[in-house]
Order: sequence, then C-alpha cells, then structure tokens
Amino acid sequence: MEAIVNPVSFLIFLPLLIALIDLLIPARTSRYLNLLACFVLLGSLIAFYGIVPESVSFGEILSLSMDDFAYFSLLFVQILGVIFSIYLIGNEKKNLAIYFMISLTVINGALVASEPIPFIVFWGLSGLMLYLFGITKREGASSSKKALMLSGISDSLLIFGFFMIAGVMGGSFSIFNLQPELNNGWTITAFIFVAFAAFTKAGAFPMHIWVPSYCEKTSIEGTFILPASFDKILGIYLFARLMWNAKLIPGSLQIIFALLGAFTIIAGVMMALIQHNGRKLLGYHAVSQVGYMILGIATGNPVGIIGGLLHTVNNAIYKSGLFMGLGNVEQSVETTDLDKLGGLSKKMPVTFWGMLINAVSISGLPPTNGFISKWLIYNGLLLAIAQGTFPTQLILTICLIMALFGSALTFASFMKLTYSIFLGKSFRKTEEIKKVKKAPVIALLINASLCVFIGVAWRIFPVKMLSNIFGQTTLSYGGYFSITQYLGVFTIVAISGTLLYLLFKRIRFDSAYVGGQPDSPSFRVSGVSFFNEIREMVPLKSIYRAAENKWLDIYELSRTVVMKLTFPLKRLHTGELSFYSLWITIGFVILLIVLM
Repeated sequence: MEAIVNPVSFLIFLPLLIALIDLLIPARTSRYLNLLACFVLLGSLIAFYGIVPESVSFGEILSLSMDDFAYFSLLFVQILGVIFSIYLIGNEKKNLAIYFMISLTVINGALVASEPIPFIVFWGLSGLMLYLFGITKREGASSSKKALMLSGISDSLLIFGFFMIAGVMGGSFSIFNLQPELNNGWTITAFIFVAFAAFTKAGAFPMHIWVPSYCEKTSIEGTFILPASFDKILGIYLFARLMWNAKLIPGSLQIIFALLGAFTIIAGVMMALIQHNGRKLLGYHAVSQVGYMILGIATGNPVGIIGGLLHTVNNAIYKSGLFMGLGNVEQSVETTDLDKLGGLSKKMPVTFWGMLINAVSISGLPPTNGFISKWLIYNGLLLAIAQGTFPTQLILTICLIMALFGSALTFASFMKLTYSIFLGKSFRKTEEIKKVKKAPVIALLINASLCVFIGVAWRIFPVKMLSNIFGQTTLSYGGYFSITQYLGVFTIVAISGTLLYLLFKRIRFDSAYVGGQPDSPSFRVSGVSFFNEIREMVPLKSIYRAAENKWLDIYELSRTVVMKLTFPLKRLHTGELSFYSLWITIGFVILLIVLM
C-alpha cells in the first residue's frame, strides 16, 4: 500500500483508478471526476517542486523514479491534463473520457519509468491509445491503422536499441542515466535506433507520415491529446535524454540530426501551405514544429537543448489550443474545409481571439512563448556555429536559414488559416451557426493565456527550471541582442505604430462592387486559392506531385515492398494441407542445419 501512495506511483495509479471508475458511473459524472483527478495530480506535483520524491519498486521488474528532467515534463503533462479535462466536459462520449485517463496513465508511467522494460511497456501502450482514439470515428480507421503500424515500428526500434545498449553496458542500465559510449558500430547503431523511435513518436521526418492523415480523419480530442502534445513530449523527452547523456557523440551524427530537423521544418510547412482542410494543415504544422525541437537539441549545447525542450512544451500548448479552436469551429459549422469557411470572427469572437493568439505563438512572434523558445534555438545554433569547424559552420548556417525561413512560412500559413476561417465573407447565415459549449472555449482561452504568460515570464518559469536541470545559472547567447532587448524594441515599435494610427487614422466604410454587381459570398476572395500558385512553381511542382502520389510515404513504400516480396510465397501456398506440411518440414530442416 505504501508503494501505491508514493508520490511517483501516485501519478500512475490515480488516473488508472479513475479510468476504471469511469466505466461504472454516468458519462457526465465521469467528466467532472476526471477534472478533479487532474487537479489533484497537478497539485501533488506542484507540492513536490524542489523535492525529488524517493524511488519506488514493485518487485524486480517495475522500478519508478523521478529526477528534475522527468519532473519538468510531468509538470506540463499535468497542466495540459487539466486543460484537456476541461475541454472534454463539453463532449458527451464516455469512451473519450476513459481513453484520456488511460493516456495520462501511460504517459506518466513512461516519464517515471527508470528501467528499460517498464519504459518500453508504457511507450507501446501510448501507441495503442493512439489507435483507440482514432477508431472512435469510422473514417479514422485507416489512419489509425497506419499510426498503429508505425508505432509498432517505433516499439521495435526501441527494443532493439535498448537490447544492444544493455549488451554493451553489462546487461542493465537506467533510462535516467542512459550513457552509451559511441565508440563502435554497435553503440552507434543502437543510438540511431532509439533516436528514430523517438522521431516516430514525435512525428519527425522521415517517420512523420502518420501525423497529417491522423489529424485529418480522427477525433479532434484524440488529436490534441496525443499527436499534438503528449506524444511530442514523450518522444522529445527520450531524444533529449539520449543526446545529453551519451558520451562522445560523433559530430557527423549531430549534423545528420540537425539536417533532419531543418528538413522536417521546411517539408512540414511547405505541405501545410497548400492544404485546403484546416485539420490537415495543422497536422503538417505538428510535423514542422518537431524540426525546431530536434534542431535545438542537436546543437549539443545547453542553450540549444533548453530551447528545444522549451519549444516541446510550448508547442504542446499552442498546438493543442489550435486544434481546440478548430474543434470549436467544427462543432459550430460541421466542417473544417477552408473553402467553405469565412466570416466567423463576429459570430465566434472568443474562439477567434483564442486561435489568433495561438497562431501568433506558433509563428514565433513576441511576446508569446513560441518566440522565446525559437529565439533560444537560434542562439544555440549560433553558439554551435561559433564553436564548430568550417564544414560544420556551413551546414549549421544552412540549417539556421532554413529554420528562419520555416518560421516566415509558418506565419504566412496561419495568415491563410485565420483569414479563411474568421475573415472575409461568410457562406452561412447567423442562424446556421451552432452555439459552442462553454467548456471548450474556456480550455482554449487557458491555452492562449499560457502562451502569453510564458512569453512574458519566461525567465521565472519555465526557463529557470530548465537552466537548473542542465546546471546553467545564467544563459550566454550567441546573438547580438538579448531577448529582453528585442522585446523592448518590439514594444516601442508596437506602441509607436498604435499612437500614429490613433492620431492620423482616416477610415471610410463603403459598399463593395465586383463587375458592377454588389459584393456577395459568391464573389469572395478565397484565402486558400492564393496559395495554390505555390503548387505550380517549377522547383516544387514535382515534389508536391511525388507527395500526392505517396512516393515519399515510408509506410506505403514499405507496404509495397513487402507485398512484392511476399507475392512469390503466396503463389507457393495453394491452401492444401500437404503443401503446408512440406514447407514446415523444409523449414525445420533448414533450422537444424543453421543450429548445427
């Protein structure tokens, strides 16, 4: 009993117990019980700030613990848990409430698992939850299957990687002290396997392909709970532990990870630009933002790693907020097709402002949290460039340019999203707009408030926590200006521009005419069609075509290869028992020869 009430195990057993209780009580009661449980989890974790609770073991297999790094990730998981439970109050599906608490259980379990076996179990269960959330909508079955298959690949890579590390390190090791010496092919291979398992979970190139389709087809609740937040935190948590603890990481490997991060940024945002479905657009941005996290951590210096980890939790906040806002739109007008939306700012003003703040944050504009984490990543890159050899400097400079370019394209993409949904002419009359429930709107506003709060109070929370984790009492920047100086200049410019506008504004409202006819929705300027020109650009046309034909889809390519390889074997299986007996005998003989 003492082991169960231990602060570490409490993070697992309480949400699991609540999920079991949810099975027995009415749906409405279960949603409020979930909210209460999430508040209790958050409160208990805050109570232990600065005090790392003792470890707890259940026999020789399950060992749980918590260090400062795990505490940081757990804290934001519980914060998001409270917000998500508020949003789910407005949802009447009982199974979503149960799946949410089980997801919270397995994510907390993975973050406090100090031994490889329980970590692998919780890691795999998070992939199963991804599938269960996905199939709550009939049209999400195919995307959920793809996500589950790639999650299985992630599990396999993780198992093989841990198995090889255990062989090198004498049979046992701790997740919290994962320190393989990368001095031979075995350890380097294991390192790459674990890194790509993390990439699959987080949704980074080339293992990203499940994310956009999952975000488009499955339930909006499952999307912001797992791919937009919890999965990102868990995947980057593992990658950061690997990069920070490993000894003598080859410079070439860091460069490869940095290039993968930069390419993930550009590939994701370029695909997002041409999307006509709001869900799929956000799905590609969920991929693109992972690139910044990997790029920051790949620098190998504390500034870049702190920036990458901060961007992980920042992304979980604003990305889940964007999906929540889009969920409100979908609940209100029953579509996320950008061609069929417009003019909702006056009809859904709170959702509009909530999504706008989250959109500004993901674009990296001050004074939001997205700006702070991107600024730290850029400075981490500048430090790495200053300390590297000429080839390293050249490659990292290209990565920095790609990251800056990706941020500009992100801003353009969210101008498109905001205009298409909330501005311009509306297709619908006011009476056709369904009223959104209060709980999802409150959850969205909390996310938007966190974006601004962290952007303003970043030195106090959470950068101070990360600085303590990595032993950095102060952060030294590689840029010419500190964040405070930059924010000061931005504030002066914003205030000056506002004063000039108020002093000299001259605004005239008049009716609009197109071709001599009064303006109407049929003559509206689409926020989507403007970006269609990008698809036809000569350098990009062939790439977009390849993506549409799934030539860049690692899942589809693998399935095609497997089907071709197994086709001759299918021809050999006629369905007759005698043939099966023959193949079993041949296989047994081959096995004996190999063993001898």
